Amino acid sequence: MNRVKKNSNKWLASVFATLMAFSISYGVGVMFSFESFVFSWSLNFILMIWYTYLTSQINLELDSDYFEPKPFERNGSIYKYLGVHAYRKLLVWIGWERINKKKNPVKHSLLSLKESEYNTRASELGHTIIALIVFAVTIGVPSSLGEAKWLIITNLFLNIYPIMVQRFNRPRYSRIIGLK
Repeated sequence: MNRVKKNSNKWLASVFATLMAFSISYGVGVMFSFESFVFSWSLNFILMIWYTYLTSQINLELDSDYFEPKPFERNGSIYKYLGVHAYRKLLVWIGWERINKKKNPVKHSLLSLKESEYNTRASELGHTIIALIVFAVTIGVPSSLGEAKWLIITNLFLNIYPIMVQRFNRPRYSRIIGLK
């Protein structure tokens, strides 16, 4: 019975977090306008906080074949062509890599590499879910492409490129670990 109550509490907390994320995002949209940069930026970060909270409530397996590197991804040339290296340099320039290295320092062990590979999956899933939500808002809320520009730009830089970075990094982790 205790386990049922614990799971019920997690589900209630998750539903409450979802309602809060929606309410805060809606409030920001009303206050600053739904086509503003402030709304677009806030929506992405509110959803990132929401996703982080939800994943703290549940244990994700992330063992789907979807996460396995596809043949065209193995050497990373598609992602190089799409500008992943320039995006990674941007992350270093703004200090994101430094923050991330403090949170997840590089350790030279198999366990650490497996954890890093798993983190690419968790990060990719989060950015994919957020990208889909932002895409739905982009289709449903603005009435023109001009009004949607900030949603499109923030989705590209805060979700689509991070997804590509994770998919670019994963084959390297897999080769080192010996997964494939």
